[in-house]
Amino acid sequence: MDPQRPRYFPDEADALDAVPFTPGFGSTPPCLVGRDELIRTVCASLAGDPASEGATNVLLAPRGLGKTVALNEIEDAARAERGWLVVAVSGTDGDPIAETHKEVCRAMESWGQAQGEPAGRHVSGMSVGIGGLSAALSVSEAPEPRRTRYGDDLRRDLSELASAAAEAGSRVLLTMDEMHAIPLAKARQLGSYIQHIAKRERRGLVFVGAALPYIAETLLADRKSTFLQRLAIHRLSPLSEPQSRRGLQEPIRAHGGHIEPGALDIATAAVGGHPYMLQLVGDKMWRAAGGPGNTITARHAGAAAAQASESLEDHLFAPTWQSLSDTDKRFLAAMSALAGTDSAPRVAEICETAGIGQSSASAYRRRLLLSGMVSPGGRGRLRLAHPAIAPWVQRTVTASPPAAEGSLPSK
Repeated sequence: MDPQRPRYFPDEADALDAVPFTPGFGSTPPCLVGRDELIRTVCASLAGDPASEGATNVLLAPRGLGKTVALNEIEDAARAERGWLVVAVSGTDGDPIAETHKEVCRAMESWGQAQGEPAGRHVSGMSVGIGGLSAALSVSEAPEPRRTRYGDDLRRDLSELASAAAEAGSRVLLTMDEMHAIPLAKARQLGSYIQHIAKRERRGLVFVGAALPYIAETLLADRKSTFLQRLAIHRLSPLSEPQSRRGLQEPIRAHGGHIEPGALDIATAAVGGHPYMLQLVGDKMWRAAGGPGNTITARHAGAAAAQASESLEDHLFAPTWQSLSDTDKRFLAAMSALAGTDSAPRVAEICETAGIGQSSASAYRRRLLLSGMVSPGGRGRLRLAHPAIAPWVQRTVTASPPAAEGSLPSK
């Protein structure tokens, strides 16, 4: 054995070349298919008047369908193609107002350094502008020992950031992933700040959020916030069969591999239009074939499809299932049993099948929508977010039924 080559880890040079797929939630793949037109549409809206309705957008999709990847692409395009300052926040990180303010303050400091602020000077407190670019600039020789609580004066600092960016011929793009997790009161507050800065102050601030589809029935249905009502909605659809085939074939060819037609058929069927599954299947059959220079056969694709299905269950379905209450599990089990005959069963029928009283049906429905396991299926109906959920839930319930009164629905 060559003593210079690692025994267990892959060779670094080989590893860098052998990455045609990125099977991770939110990871941008080398070949992003089926999203170009949507991203182009959103970017065109953002490039218009910041005071227009098209300047505030939200991407809706079930988990694993690529909303975070699309959001990341929009952020990257804003930075690379327009030189905008991007402030990215997640709606799941504590108080969304405080987290947004924290990221705004970081952006202010970074922007000041980029504009050549003298070494050793620091942005002080929460009431500062940008080094040399804002009339409200305030700096000190050292950081103040005590800072104002994050969340205070967010509107003022965000306004100053947008003003400083405008003076440099740029603008600010504020993004928020997992927007469905924001409490309504916080969403109203943040929306009012964005509207005031963009419409009243006429400053260059634009917004893109990403959320699960059920937000259309919660935050977006709020009649007290014009910001939430006027968000331009962009729904991400599953990939078409040609898009899935291209998303598998092109990265393989680009990295020196080859896939047999029959193997491509098997892999495409396993993907089922699901971008996350595309990355899982592609990665596993690439590794099974041995990487660059090798041909992916039907045997490799079949094994990869089975492994990818298990990985999807382990990383998406199982953790979510464990976070549900026993009654929520019963509700989902009943829905999965009904999904074989009705892709979008009525909530009343689900409750009846599960032996659950309908008085609390709205609570079960909301929690399951928040989990991402189901999505709205029309008036009074629900739909499973992924076709593989139903058989997985049925197997899981058979192996370990949730404790509850009554009997669980049988397959």
